[in-house]
Amino acid sequence: MSLWSNLRHLESRNLYLAVSQREHQLVAGHLPSAIFRQRLSTAENLYQRNLTGHYGCVNALEFSEGGQLLASGGDDKRVLLWNVDQEVVSELGNPRSMNEKHASNIFCLGFDTHNSYIFSGGNDDLVIQHDLTTGKILNFFSHDGPVYGLSVDRTSSNLFSVATEHGEILVYDIRAGKSDPQTVVKFRTPFNAVEFHPLNGNFLATANAKRGAMLWDLRHHQQALCQFNYIPESPSCMSVRFNCNGSLLLTLHRRLPPILYSPGSPEPVATFYHDEYFNSCTMKSCTFAGPQDELVVSGSDNFNMFVWRLDGVELNERNQWVDTPPVILAGHRSIVNQVRYNRQRCLLASSGVEKIIKLWSPFAQAGWEGSLAQGDTVSYCTRTLHRNSSDHVSQDFSARNTEEDQVMLAFFDTLVQRELESWSTLDNQSSSATSSSTTTDDTSTEQSEAATSATEEEPEQLVQSDQEQDQNPGQNWQGNGHDTPNVSEMSWQTHPNRIFYLIAKKRKALLQLAVSSTTGQPRRMDQLLQRLLGEQKQAATQARISEWLEETHRLFGDDEMPTTSAEAAARERRRRLSDHRPPDPKSDPVEHYGRKRKLMHRNFEATKQRHTDLRHNPCVSENEEDSEQDESEEEEPDSNNIHDDTSSTASMTSMEAQLSQAPSTSSSYPFQHGTDTETNNNSQLTSNHNHKTVNGLIPDVCSTESTASTSSSM
Repeated sequence: MSLWSNLRHLESRNLYLAVSQREHQLVAGHLPSAIFRQRLSTAENLYQRNLTGHYGCVNALEFSEGGQLLASGGDDKRVLLWNVDQEVVSELGNPRSMNEKHASNIFCLGFDTHNSYIFSGGNDDLVIQHDLTTGKILNFFSHDGPVYGLSVDRTSSNLFSVATEHGEILVYDIRAGKSDPQTVVKFRTPFNAVEFHPLNGNFLATANAKRGAMLWDLRHHQQALCQFNYIPESPSCMSVRFNCNGSLLLTLHRRLPPILYSPGSPEPVATFYHDEYFNSCTMKSCTFAGPQDELVVSGSDNFNMFVWRLDGVELNERNQWVDTPPVILAGHRSIVNQVRYNRQRCLLASSGVEKIIKLWSPFAQAGWEGSLAQGDTVSYCTRTLHRNSSDHVSQDFSARNTEEDQVMLAFFDTLVQRELESWSTLDNQSSSATSSSTTTDDTSTEQSEAATSATEEEPEQLVQSDQEQDQNPGQNWQGNGHDTPNVSEMSWQTHPNRIFYLIAKKRKALLQLAVSSTTGQPRRMDQLLQRLLGEQKQAATQARISEWLEETHRLFGDDEMPTTSAEAAARERRRRLSDHRPPDPKSDPVEHYGRKRKLMHRNFEATKQRHTDLRHNPCVSENEEDSEQDESEEEEPDSNNIHDDTSSTASMTSMEAQLSQAPSTSSSYPFQHGTDTETNNNSQLTSNHNHKTVNGLIPDVCSTESTASTSSSM
């Protein structure tokens, strides 16, 4: 009872006050925590550097007690040990490899509290205990399936727990060797993660593929101590993480951002949201960061890391919505899966599909890249995405190559895009509708697991393809239920790459899922969606205006690009006046016809008079004839030019309104006819102008550009 009373006491205070009270305490890294906290609270970015040493994807990261060592494991079946202090200042990675390799991929790691050995679990159904001093194997523990999660008791060096694909949570006591472990829970669905409470080893938090996040008491494990908010739309939980004193628990569900809980309450304290965050295709982790765990960190399928601040989160309230802009850390070139924080040295470590490990710090150091006060100028991966890949990825690492594996990158690029294209919210609802309650007695477990086994794999129901959406930008989004409105109208240039574009198309569904994780606030959905759509529409309009200005600059070739529609309209009027284009006969047919007959009569009389003069005075030159004829032709066009100016002004002043509605295609802009079309029209006008003296008539030629301007203004 003392533990829970302490937790309740912590919950009753604001997180900022709790952190401030401990701010003057020294961290083991020999620097006041206030220095770290001040830098992290104002950071818009972090400095970064790469650690290179693995031959395949890095699936597991873990810092040792005290933060001096970093362990990593991955597809190359090796456990590498990095000296953090040396790697921070060295240019070349020099990790130490444990002697014993796994027979398959490594998924999880864990140090004991005395840094005497390290545990590793993986796809070969084994947990291996390595001696840190010699690198030799001390023991191994076999299971009925792959080991996905592992946690070492912080209060005892002899206990560790594992989470298996076979649906078991087991607790081992290494003093008993390989004797039968304690079975905490047995389900038919896989457990993805397990975490000991940092202050009391009797409590365990688990993440299950169908049952979500739960809290267990090892002394009374027949039933879960707490079932955290069960989300039928997304029941699969892949990560659980306590903060340093166990007063908060962070969970990560498929297709959802991180959710914050108090261990004693099933309702969430807060849900963290950002419209670019997406988490679906791989097993990811989340973690607290900062000297006093004032940050929440998680990787995303769009190759970025997201760092939310807990400023303003009240621990005694529930269902809070945190959508303040997070710090987005760019630099990875594929999916980010694992994130861990080193409290003593204020370092973040991240890894994923790549062969590298990234270290992040708020302090500039030799050989590190980035900035603290400024975000990345390019906040996304700039490499070209792969659209197709082979389903077979080689697991042969005999070449010991640490360079990027293009086949592996292509595989996961394709995986993310296919997941976004095929995902339907109806799939989640149908697959989770038969899920039963999460009681764990023998009878109810058998019945509920039998029900969920029939829906182990989620069906793939293809939604309308991107190509069809792009061809039908005006489709009523309310009848779709899956894609965000107006996103298909945006040009692809609005988004950095196709993954960002596909995530944008699913923002409405992702927002609905995130809101469903916060119980008791359905009325906020309309407000959040309205604001989200307003921001998207504004971004799309700005992007299209930028494209229009660039196209205007390309066509007119001016040294200074117009920055507003008024400047562009004035520049267009000047260009039209200099061209002396013929009037548009469609502007006012009756008036134009009268002017035309009057001009014909005048030209006829002038020609007749010239013939009479030639008979009496043959010395009249041809140049004089031409000049007289030009004067007669130039007497009339002034009124036409004024009318043309009015049409152009009306067209240009409505340009921004058109851009906010029209699809972003090359044909939607008034000046999108291209340089060749412009040249052809000018040459045609010149040719017709040269033939005016032959018949004395103004040719009935309609400028394509003038017609487009007139029609758009109407």
